[in-house]
Amino acid sequence: MAVIYELKERRLIPNWRDFKRTLQLGELVQSNISSIPLKLTIDRTTQDWQFQKNMGTAADLVNSAYISGHNNELVEEAISYIKANSQKSSSSLNDLVKLIETVSFDKQVITNNSLLEIDVETISEFQTFINNTTFHKVINKTKNKAKAELKNPITWVELARLYSMRGQEKKAENAILTALYLAPNNRFVLRSATRFFIHFNEYEKAIFFLRKSENIKKDPWLISAHIATSSIMGRFSPFIKAGKSLASSGDFSNFELTELTSSLGTLEFKDGSYKKAKQFFEKSLLAPNDNSLAQLEWVSNDDKRFKFNPLNFENVINPFEARAMEFLSRGNWELAFNNTIKWFLDMPFSKRPIILGSYIASSLLKDKHAAQILCQVGLQANPEDPTLLNNMVYSIATSNDLTMLDRYVSKMMEVDINSLPIERQITYNATFGLAAIKKTEIDLGISLYNRAIDLATKNKKEYLKKIAIINFTNALIDIKHPDRFKYFDIVKNIKVKEDEKELSQFKKDLEKRIN
Repeated sequence: MAVIYELKERRLIPNWRDFKRTLQLGELVQSNISSIPLKLTIDRTTQDWQFQKNMGTAADLVNSAYISGHNNELVEEAISYIKANSQKSSSSLNDLVKLIETVSFDKQVITNNSLLEIDVETISEFQTFINNTTFHKVINKTKNKAKAELKNPITWVELARLYSMRGQEKKAENAILTALYLAPNNRFVLRSATRFFIHFNEYEKAIFFLRKSENIKKDPWLISAHIATSSIMGRFSPFIKAGKSLASSGDFSNFELTELTSSLGTLEFKDGSYKKAKQFFEKSLLAPNDNSLAQLEWVSNDDKRFKFNPLNFENVINPFEARAMEFLSRGNWELAFNNTIKWFLDMPFSKRPIILGSYIASSLLKDKHAAQILCQVGLQANPEDPTLLNNMVYSIATSNDLTMLDRYVSKMMEVDINSLPIERQITYNATFGLAAIKKTEIDLGISLYNRAIDLATKNKKEYLKKIAIINFTNALIDIKHPDRFKYFDIVKNIKVKEDEKELSQFKKDLEKRIN
Protein backbone atom coordinates (compact mmCIF):
# COMPACT_ATOMS: atom_id res chain seq x y z
CA MET A 1 0.00 0.00 0.00
CA ALA A 2 1.14 3.57 -0.55
CA VAL A 3 2.84 5.17 2.40
CA ILE A 4 0.27 7.15 4.37
CA TYR A 5 1.62 10.67 4.46
CA GLU A 6 2.31 11.86 7.98
CA LEU A 7 4.83 14.20 9.53
CA LYS A 8 5.52 13.38 13.17
CA GLU A 9 7.83 16.34 13.67
CA ARG A 10 8.09 19.51 11.62
CA ARG A 11 10.72 22.20 12.12
CA LEU A 12 11.36 25.59 10.56
CA ILE A 13 14.10 24.32 8.26
CA PRO A 14 14.99 27.08 5.79
CA ASN A 15 13.37 26.72 2.41
CA TRP A 16 15.86 26.71 -0.46
CA ARG A 17 14.91 28.59 -3.58
CA ASP A 18 16.92 30.29 -6.29
CA PHE A 19 18.29 33.71 -5.38
CA LYS A 20 15.85 35.73 -7.47
CA ARG A 21 12.74 34.30 -5.82
CA THR A 22 14.28 34.44 -2.36
CA LEU A 23 14.97 38.10 -2.95
CA GLN A 24 11.44 38.75 -4.17
CA LEU A 25 10.00 36.99 -1.14
CA GLY A 26 11.70 39.55 1.10
CA GLU A 27 13.81 37.08 3.07
CA LEU A 28 17.08 38.90 2.36
CA VAL A 29 16.16 42.36 3.66
CA GLN A 30 18.76 43.13 6.32
CA SER A 31 17.31 45.63 8.86
CA ASN A 32 20.05 46.65 11.28
CA ILE A 33 22.39 43.77 10.49
CA SER A 34 24.13 45.42 7.59
CA SER A 35 25.03 48.43 9.73
CA ILE A 36 27.15 46.29 12.03
CA PRO A 37 30.74 46.44 10.76
CA LEU A 38 32.29 43.15 9.76
CA LYS A 39 35.92 42.21 9.45
CA LEU A 40 35.65 41.75 5.70
CA THR A 41 36.89 44.58 3.48
CA ILE A 42 36.50 45.46 -0.16
CA ASP A 43 39.94 47.00 -0.59
CA ARG A 44 41.30 44.48 -3.08
CA THR A 45 38.19 44.35 -5.28
CA THR A 46 38.03 48.16 -5.19
CA GLN A 47 41.61 48.37 -6.45
CA ASP A 48 40.86 45.82 -9.18
CA TRP A 49 37.88 47.90 -10.33
CA GLN A 50 39.93 51.10 -10.38
CA PHE A 51 42.69 49.41 -12.38
CA GLN A 52 40.44 47.78 -14.99
CA LYS A 53 36.73 48.44 -15.35
CA ASN A 54 34.89 45.51 -16.88
CA MET A 55 32.02 43.17 -16.00
CA GLY A 56 34.29 40.79 -14.10
CA THR A 57 35.80 43.39 -11.76
CA ALA A 58 32.39 45.04 -11.34
CA ALA A 59 30.86 41.71 -10.32
CA ASP A 60 33.67 41.02 -7.83
CA LEU A 61 33.30 44.45 -6.24
CA VAL A 62 29.50 44.29 -5.98
CA ASN A 63 29.62 40.76 -4.55
CA SER A 64 32.22 41.66 -1.92
CA ALA A 65 30.28 44.82 -1.04
CA TYR A 66 27.12 42.81 -0.44
CA ILE A 67 28.90 40.13 1.57
CA SER A 68 30.81 42.60 3.78
CA GLY A 69 28.08 45.18 4.17
CA HIS A 70 30.31 48.00 2.89
CA ASN A 71 29.37 50.62 0.33
CA ASN A 72 31.09 53.62 -1.27
CA GLU A 73 31.11 55.68 -4.46
CA LEU A 74 33.11 53.08 -6.36
CA VAL A 75 30.57 50.39 -5.46
CA GLU A 76 27.83 52.67 -6.77
CA GLU A 77 29.89 53.18 -9.91
CA ALA A 78 30.21 49.41 -10.39
CA ILE A 79 26.47 49.01 -9.85
CA SER A 80 25.78 51.64 -12.50
CA TYR A 81 28.14 49.85 -14.88
CA ILE A 82 26.30 46.54 -14.37
CA LYS A 83 22.92 48.20 -14.86
CA ALA A 84 24.10 49.88 -18.05
CA ASN A 85 25.31 46.51 -19.35
CA SER A 86 22.58 44.33 -17.86
CA GLN A 87 22.18 42.30 -21.06
CA LYS A 88 25.77 41.09 -20.70
CA SER A 89 25.38 40.38 -16.99
CA SER A 90 24.01 37.21 -15.39
CA SER A 91 20.51 37.26 -13.95
CA SER A 92 21.85 36.52 -10.45
CA LEU A 93 24.19 39.53 -10.63
CA ASN A 94 21.35 41.77 -11.80
CA ASP A 95 19.24 40.52 -8.89
CA LEU A 96 22.08 41.24 -6.47
CA VAL A 97 22.27 44.81 -7.74
CA LYS A 98 18.58 45.22 -6.99
CA LEU A 99 19.13 43.90 -3.47
CA ILE A 100 22.04 46.24 -2.73
CA GLU A 101 19.89 49.12 -3.89
CA THR A 102 17.64 48.09 -0.98
CA VAL A 103 14.53 47.19 -2.89
CA SER A 104 12.25 46.53 0.08
CA PHE A 105 9.73 43.74 0.24
CA ASP A 106 6.89 46.16 0.87
CA LYS A 107 7.58 48.02 -2.38
CA GLN A 108 7.55 44.95 -4.57
CA VAL A 109 4.37 44.19 -6.45
CA ILE A 110 3.55 40.52 -6.81
CA THR A 111 0.27 40.03 -8.62
CA ASN A 112 -0.68 36.71 -7.00
CA ASN A 113 0.51 34.29 -4.35
CA SER A 114 2.56 32.18 -6.77
CA LEU A 115 6.25 32.75 -7.33
CA LEU A 116 7.41 29.52 -8.92
CA GLU A 117 10.46 28.33 -10.78
CA ILE A 118 8.01 27.41 -13.52
CA ASP A 119 4.22 27.11 -13.57
CA VAL A 120 2.45 24.20 -15.24
CA GLU A 121 -1.15 23.31 -15.88
CA THR A 122 -0.95 19.59 -16.68
CA ILE A 123 1.02 16.54 -15.60
CA SER A 124 2.45 16.39 -19.16
CA GLU A 125 3.90 19.89 -18.77
CA PHE A 126 5.28 18.79 -15.42
CA GLN A 127 6.97 15.83 -17.10
CA THR A 128 8.53 18.18 -19.66
CA PHE A 129 9.89 20.38 -16.89
CA ILE A 130 11.90 17.52 -15.38
CA ASN A 131 13.14 16.25 -18.75
CA ASN A 132 16.77 15.17 -18.31
CA THR A 133 18.04 16.78 -21.51
CA THR A 134 16.55 20.14 -20.62
CA PHE A 135 17.85 19.93 -17.09
CA HIS A 136 21.39 19.09 -18.15
CA LYS A 137 21.40 22.24 -20.27
CA VAL A 138 20.41 24.30 -17.23
CA ILE A 139 23.18 22.75 -15.15
CA ASN A 140 25.79 23.33 -17.87
CA LYS A 141 24.70 26.94 -18.24
CA THR A 142 25.02 27.48 -14.49
CA LYS A 143 28.43 25.77 -14.44
CA ASN A 144 29.63 28.17 -17.11
CA LYS A 145 28.32 31.10 -15.06
CA ALA A 146 30.20 29.84 -12.01
CA LYS A 147 33.42 29.64 -14.03
CA ALA A 148 32.88 33.15 -15.38
CA GLU A 149 32.04 34.52 -11.92
CA LEU A 150 34.36 32.49 -9.70
CA LYS A 151 33.90 34.79 -6.72
CA ASN A 152 30.11 35.00 -6.92
CA PRO A 153 28.74 32.80 -4.10
CA ILE A 154 25.18 33.08 -5.37
CA THR A 155 26.00 31.22 -8.58
CA TRP A 156 27.73 28.46 -6.60
CA VAL A 157 24.68 28.11 -4.35
CA GLU A 158 22.44 27.77 -7.40
CA LEU A 159 24.75 25.15 -8.88
CA ALA A 160 24.56 23.20 -5.61
CA ARG A 161 20.77 23.40 -5.68
CA LEU A 162 20.63 22.06 -9.24
CA TYR A 163 22.99 19.20 -8.43
CA SER A 164 20.87 18.38 -5.35
CA MET A 165 17.79 18.14 -7.55
CA ARG A 166 19.55 15.34 -9.41
CA GLY A 167 20.90 13.58 -6.34
CA GLN A 168 24.51 14.44 -7.20
CA GLU A 169 25.52 14.93 -3.59
CA LYS A 170 29.30 15.21 -3.98
CA LYS A 171 29.16 17.80 -6.75
CA ALA A 172 26.51 19.72 -4.84
CA GLU A 173 28.61 19.72 -1.68
CA ASN A 174 31.68 21.01 -3.51
CA ALA A 175 29.60 23.88 -4.88
CA ILE A 176 28.00 24.76 -1.53
CA LEU A 177 31.38 24.64 0.25
CA THR A 178 32.76 27.04 -2.35
CA ALA A 179 29.91 29.43 -1.64
CA LEU A 180 30.52 29.15 2.10
CA TYR A 181 34.21 29.88 1.60
CA LEU A 182 33.36 33.00 -0.40
CA ALA A 183 30.57 34.23 1.90
CA PRO A 184 30.65 32.54 5.33
CA ASN A 185 28.41 35.19 6.91
CA ASN A 186 25.90 35.70 4.13
CA ARG A 187 22.32 34.85 5.09
CA PHE A 188 21.29 33.48 1.72
CA VAL A 189 24.37 31.27 1.52
CA LEU A 190 24.07 30.03 5.11
CA ARG A 191 20.37 29.22 4.97
CA SER A 192 20.79 27.48 1.62
CA ALA A 193 23.73 25.50 3.01
CA THR A 194 21.72 24.57 6.10
CA ARG A 195 18.95 23.13 3.95
CA PHE A 196 21.51 21.34 1.78
CA PHE A 197 23.23 19.63 4.71
CA ILE A 198 19.92 18.67 6.32
CA HIS A 199 18.69 17.23 3.02
CA PHE A 200 21.69 14.90 2.98
CA ASN A 201 21.56 14.20 6.75
CA GLU A 202 24.77 16.13 7.46
CA TYR A 203 23.36 17.92 10.51
CA GLU A 204 26.70 18.54 12.22
CA LYS A 205 27.97 20.45 9.20
CA ALA A 206 24.86 22.63 9.16
CA ILE A 207 25.39 23.46 12.83
CA PHE A 208 29.10 24.10 12.31
CA PHE A 209 28.71 26.72 9.59
CA LEU A 210 25.80 28.47 11.31
CA ARG A 211 27.64 28.71 14.61
CA LYS A 212 30.79 29.89 12.85
CA SER A 213 29.00 32.89 11.34
CA GLU A 214 29.66 36.31 12.84
CA ASN A 215 25.98 37.13 12.34
CA ILE A 216 24.46 34.18 14.18
CA LYS A 217 23.57 36.11 17.34
CA LYS A 218 22.05 39.07 15.55
CA ASP A 219 20.17 37.57 12.61
CA PRO A 220 16.73 36.06 13.41
CA TRP A 221 16.75 34.05 10.18
CA LEU A 222 20.00 32.32 11.16
CA ILE A 223 18.99 31.71 14.76
CA SER A 224 15.76 30.09 13.56
CA ALA A 225 17.78 27.82 11.27
CA HIS A 226 20.08 26.86 14.16
CA ILE A 227 17.15 26.11 16.47
CA ALA A 228 15.50 23.93 13.82
CA THR A 229 18.67 21.99 13.05
CA SER A 230 19.47 21.48 16.73
CA SER A 231 15.94 20.22 17.31
CA ILE A 232 16.30 17.60 14.57
CA MET A 233 19.43 16.38 16.37
CA GLY A 234 17.63 16.25 19.72
CA ARG A 235 19.62 19.18 21.10
CA PHE A 236 18.80 22.60 22.47
CA SER A 237 20.29 25.48 20.54
CA PRO A 238 22.56 27.76 22.61
CA PHE A 239 21.02 30.69 20.71
CA ILE A 240 17.48 30.32 22.05
CA LYS A 241 18.04 33.08 24.60
CA ALA A 242 19.48 35.39 21.93
CA GLY A 243 16.51 34.56 19.72
CA LYS A 244 14.01 35.53 22.40
CA SER A 245 15.91 38.76 22.92
CA LEU A 246 15.74 39.61 19.21
CA ALA A 247 12.05 38.74 19.10
CA SER A 248 11.27 41.31 21.79
CA SER A 249 13.86 43.93 20.78
CA GLY A 250 11.69 45.95 18.42
CA ASP A 251 14.58 46.09 15.94
CA PHE A 252 13.01 43.80 13.36
CA SER A 253 9.82 43.73 11.33
CA ASN A 254 7.18 41.09 11.97
CA PHE A 255 8.10 39.42 8.69
CA GLU A 256 11.78 39.18 9.64
CA LEU A 257 10.77 37.50 12.90
CA THR A 258 8.14 35.12 11.55
CA GLU A 259 10.35 32.01 11.34
CA LEU A 260 12.16 32.75 14.59
CA THR A 261 8.96 33.23 16.60
CA SER A 262 7.47 30.13 14.99
CA SER A 263 10.59 28.14 15.95
CA LEU A 264 10.36 29.42 19.51
CA GLY A 265 6.66 28.58 19.56
CA THR A 266 7.43 25.06 18.39
CA LEU A 267 9.91 24.59 21.24
CA GLU A 268 7.30 25.70 23.78
CA PHE A 269 4.70 23.48 22.11
CA LYS A 270 6.95 20.42 22.37
CA ASP A 271 7.63 21.29 26.02
CA GLY A 272 3.89 21.29 26.70
CA SER A 273 3.53 25.02 27.32
CA TYR A 274 0.39 25.85 25.35
CA LYS A 275 0.14 29.44 26.57
CA LYS A 276 3.72 30.41 25.67
CA ALA A 277 3.54 28.54 22.38
CA LYS A 278 0.32 30.32 21.45
CA GLN A 279 1.92 33.73 22.11
CA PHE A 280 4.88 32.99 19.85
CA PHE A 281 2.70 31.50 17.11
CA GLU A 282 0.38 34.50 17.18
CA LYS A 283 3.39 36.75 16.67
CA SER A 284 4.63 34.58 13.80
CA LEU A 285 1.28 35.07 12.06
CA LEU A 286 1.47 38.87 12.11
CA ALA A 287 3.40 38.67 8.83
CA PRO A 288 3.91 34.98 7.99
CA ASN A 289 5.82 33.40 5.16
CA ASP A 290 5.06 30.01 3.64
CA ASN A 291 7.29 28.21 6.16
CA SER A 292 5.73 29.65 9.32
CA LEU A 293 2.27 29.15 7.81
CA ALA A 294 2.96 25.46 7.19
CA GLN A 295 4.37 25.11 10.69
CA LEU A 296 1.17 26.22 12.36
CA GLU A 297 -0.87 24.03 10.00
CA TRP A 298 1.14 21.08 11.29
CA VAL A 299 0.75 22.18 14.93
CA SER A 300 -3.00 22.70 14.56
CA ASN A 301 -3.40 19.20 13.13
CA ASP A 302 -1.41 17.78 16.04
CA ASP A 303 -3.22 19.77 18.74
CA LYS A 304 -6.80 20.85 18.07
CA ARG A 305 -6.57 23.64 20.66
CA PHE A 306 -4.78 25.66 18.01
CA LYS A 307 -7.50 26.96 15.71
CA PHE A 308 -5.99 27.77 12.36
CA ASN A 309 -7.02 28.05 8.72
CA PRO A 310 -4.20 28.79 6.25
CA LEU A 311 -6.73 29.75 3.58
CA ASN A 312 -7.37 32.97 5.50
CA PHE A 313 -3.85 34.20 4.70
CA GLU A 314 -4.30 35.25 1.09
CA ASN A 315 -1.24 37.51 0.97
CA VAL A 316 1.30 34.80 1.79
CA ILE A 317 3.35 33.90 -1.27
CA ASN A 318 3.76 30.21 -2.16
CA PRO A 319 1.55 28.83 0.66
CA PHE A 320 1.36 25.45 -1.07
CA GLU A 321 2.55 23.13 1.71
CA ALA A 322 0.07 24.53 4.22
CA ARG A 323 -2.76 24.43 1.69
CA ALA A 324 -1.95 20.91 0.53
CA MET A 325 -2.18 19.65 4.11
CA GLU A 326 -5.33 21.66 4.79
CA PHE A 327 -7.15 20.37 1.72
CA LEU A 328 -6.01 16.82 2.52
CA SER A 329 -7.51 17.09 6.00
CA ARG A 330 -10.77 18.34 4.43
CA GLY A 331 -10.94 15.48 1.96
CA ASN A 332 -10.49 17.69 -1.10
CA TRP A 333 -8.07 15.43 -2.93
CA GLU A 334 -7.79 17.39 -6.18
CA LEU A 335 -6.92 20.70 -4.54
CA ALA A 336 -4.53 18.90 -2.20
CA PHE A 337 -2.82 17.29 -5.19
CA ASN A 338 -2.64 20.55 -7.17
CA ASN A 339 -0.94 22.24 -4.24
CA THR A 340 1.62 19.43 -3.88
CA ILE A 341 2.59 19.99 -7.53
CA LYS A 342 3.06 23.72 -6.95
CA TRP A 343 4.89 22.97 -3.71
CA PHE A 344 7.34 20.79 -5.61
CA LEU A 345 7.74 23.33 -8.42
CA ASP A 346 8.60 25.86 -5.73
CA MET A 347 11.28 23.59 -4.21
CA PRO A 348 12.16 20.87 -6.74
CA PHE A 349 14.81 19.12 -4.61
CA SER A 350 12.39 18.33 -1.76
CA LYS A 351 10.92 14.84 -1.59
CA ARG A 352 8.05 15.62 0.81
CA PRO A 353 5.71 17.07 -1.84
CA ILE A 354 6.55 14.12 -4.09
CA ILE A 355 5.67 11.61 -1.36
CA LEU A 356 2.40 13.36 -0.57
CA GLY A 357 1.51 13.90 -4.23
CA SER A 358 2.20 10.29 -5.24
CA TYR A 359 0.12 9.05 -2.30
CA ILE A 360 -2.84 11.26 -3.22
CA ALA A 361 -2.58 10.41 -6.93
CA SER A 362 -2.34 6.64 -6.54
CA SER A 363 -4.56 6.00 -3.50
CA LEU A 364 -7.18 8.75 -3.61
CA LEU A 365 -7.41 10.05 -7.18
CA LYS A 366 -6.59 6.67 -8.77
CA ASP A 367 -4.29 8.43 -11.24
CA LYS A 368 -1.53 5.85 -11.47
CA HIS A 369 0.23 7.61 -14.36
CA ALA A 370 0.61 10.84 -12.38
CA ALA A 371 1.78 8.92 -9.31
CA GLN A 372 4.47 7.13 -11.30
CA ILE A 373 5.73 10.36 -12.88
CA LEU A 374 6.02 11.95 -9.45
CA CYS A 375 7.90 8.97 -8.05
CA GLN A 376 10.27 8.98 -11.02
CA VAL A 377 11.03 12.64 -10.38
CA GLY A 378 11.60 12.02 -6.68
CA LEU A 379 13.84 9.03 -7.33
CA GLN A 380 16.10 11.12 -9.56
CA ALA A 381 17.15 13.13 -6.51
CA ASN A 382 16.65 10.32 -3.97
CA PRO A 383 17.30 7.05 -5.85
CA GLU A 384 17.33 4.84 -2.75
CA ASP A 385 14.54 6.43 -0.76
CA PRO A 386 12.39 3.61 0.71
CA THR A 387 9.15 5.61 0.71
CA LEU A 388 9.44 6.66 -2.93
CA LEU A 389 10.30 3.10 -3.97
CA ASN A 390 7.32 1.79 -2.03
CA ASN A 391 4.94 4.29 -3.61
CA MET A 392 6.30 3.54 -7.07
CA VAL A 393 5.72 -0.21 -6.64
CA TYR A 394 2.23 0.39 -5.27
CA SER A 395 1.26 2.68 -8.16
CA ILE A 396 2.55 0.17 -10.72
CA ALA A 397 0.95 -2.83 -9.01
CA THR A 398 -2.46 -1.13 -8.92
CA SER A 399 -2.26 -0.06 -12.58
CA ASN A 400 -2.98 -1.96 -15.77
CA ASP A 401 0.66 -2.03 -16.86
CA LEU A 402 2.99 -4.19 -14.76
CA THR A 403 5.97 -3.89 -17.11
CA MET A 404 8.16 -2.04 -14.61
CA LEU A 405 7.02 -3.95 -11.52
CA ASP A 406 9.97 -6.36 -11.25
CA ARG A 407 12.49 -3.55 -11.68
CA TYR A 408 11.22 -1.54 -8.74
CA VAL A 409 10.43 -4.55 -6.56
CA SER A 410 14.10 -5.50 -6.93
CA LYS A 411 15.12 -2.02 -5.79
CA MET A 412 12.75 -2.29 -2.82
CA MET A 413 14.32 -5.60 -1.84
CA GLU A 414 17.70 -3.86 -1.50
CA VAL A 415 16.32 -1.90 1.45
CA ASP A 416 16.93 -3.34 4.93
CA ILE A 417 13.30 -3.50 5.99
CA ASN A 418 14.17 -4.11 9.65
CA SER A 419 16.00 -0.78 9.78
CA LEU A 420 12.82 1.10 8.90
CA PRO A 421 10.36 2.57 11.42
CA ILE A 422 7.58 0.14 12.30
CA GLU A 423 5.06 2.12 10.24
CA ARG A 424 7.21 1.66 7.14
CA GLN A 425 7.73 -2.04 7.89
CA ILE A 426 3.96 -2.50 7.91
CA THR A 427 3.60 -0.63 4.63
CA TYR A 428 6.52 -2.45 2.99
CA ASN A 429 5.14 -5.89 3.85
CA ALA A 430 1.73 -4.93 2.48
CA THR A 431 3.24 -3.58 -0.75
CA PHE A 432 5.41 -6.68 -1.18
CA GLY A 433 2.25 -8.72 -0.64
CA LEU A 434 0.38 -6.83 -3.34
CA ALA A 435 3.29 -7.18 -5.77
CA ALA A 436 3.50 -10.94 -5.12
CA ILE A 437 -0.23 -11.39 -5.78
CA LYS A 438 0.06 -9.40 -9.01
CA LYS A 439 2.89 -11.74 -10.05
CA THR A 440 0.57 -14.72 -9.31
CA GLU A 441 2.60 -15.71 -6.25
CA ILE A 442 -0.66 -15.90 -4.33
CA ASP A 443 0.40 -17.77 -1.18
CA LEU A 444 3.44 -15.53 -0.70
CA GLY A 445 1.33 -12.42 -1.19
CA ILE A 446 -1.26 -13.54 1.36
CA SER A 447 1.50 -14.37 3.84
CA LEU A 448 3.08 -10.92 3.45
CA TYR A 449 -0.24 -9.13 3.83
CA ASN A 450 -0.96 -11.12 6.99
CA ARG A 451 2.48 -10.20 8.29
CA ALA A 452 1.70 -6.52 7.74
CA ILE A 453 -1.63 -6.85 9.56
CA ASP A 454 0.00 -8.77 12.43
CA LEU A 455 2.73 -6.13 12.77
CA ALA A 456 0.11 -3.39 12.92
CA THR A 457 -1.87 -5.31 15.54
CA LYS A 458 1.17 -6.08 17.68
CA ASN A 459 2.37 -2.47 17.62
CA LYS A 460 -1.12 -0.98 18.10
CA LYS A 461 -1.12 0.82 14.76
CA GLU A 462 -4.87 0.55 14.30
CA TYR A 463 -5.12 3.06 11.47
CA LEU A 464 -2.51 1.26 9.38
CA LYS A 465 -4.12 -2.07 10.23
CA LYS A 466 -7.47 -0.90 8.84
CA ILE A 467 -5.87 0.34 5.63
CA ALA A 468 -3.85 -2.86 5.22
CA ILE A 469 -7.04 -4.91 5.57
CA ILE A 470 -8.83 -2.77 2.97
CA ASN A 471 -5.91 -3.07 0.55
CA PHE A 472 -5.69 -6.82 1.15
CA THR A 473 -9.41 -7.19 0.46
CA ASN A 474 -9.04 -5.26 -2.81
CA ALA A 475 -6.23 -7.60 -3.85
CA LEU A 476 -8.35 -10.66 -3.03
CA ILE A 477 -11.24 -9.26 -5.07
CA ASP A 478 -8.92 -8.76 -8.06
CA ILE A 479 -8.06 -12.48 -8.14
CA LYS A 480 -11.54 -13.64 -7.00
CA HIS A 481 -10.00 -15.43 -4.04
CA PRO A 482 -12.56 -17.29 -1.86
CA ASP A 483 -11.27 -15.53 1.29
CA ARG A 484 -12.53 -12.23 -0.05
CA PHE A 485 -15.98 -12.87 1.46
CA LYS A 486 -14.49 -13.22 4.93
CA TYR A 487 -12.70 -9.91 4.56
CA PHE A 488 -15.84 -8.23 3.19
CA ASP A 489 -17.39 -8.68 6.62
CA ILE A 490 -14.27 -7.42 8.40
CA VAL A 491 -14.21 -4.26 6.28
CA LYS A 492 -17.91 -3.59 6.88
CA ASN A 493 -17.23 -3.53 10.63
CA ILE A 494 -14.30 -1.10 10.42
CA LYS A 495 -15.08 2.03 12.44
CA VAL A 496 -14.09 5.32 10.84
CA LYS A 497 -13.60 8.49 12.89
CA GLU A 498 -14.98 11.79 11.66
CA ASP A 499 -11.54 13.25 10.89
CA GLU A 500 -10.28 10.11 9.09
CA LYS A 501 -11.20 11.38 5.63
CA GLU A 502 -8.73 9.17 3.77
CA LEU A 503 -9.78 5.98 5.54
CA SER A 504 -13.41 6.88 4.88
CA GLN A 505 -12.63 7.22 1.16
CA PHE A 506 -10.79 3.87 1.06
CA LYS A 507 -13.71 2.11 2.74
CA LYS A 508 -16.31 3.70 0.45
CA ASP A 509 -14.33 2.74 -2.65
CA LEU A 510 -14.13 -0.87 -1.49
CA GLU A 511 -17.81 -1.05 -0.54
CA LYS A 512 -18.69 0.04 -4.09
CA ARG A 513 -16.78 -2.97 -5.38
CA ILE A 514 -18.53 -5.28 -2.93
CA ASN A 515 -21.98 -4.03 -3.82
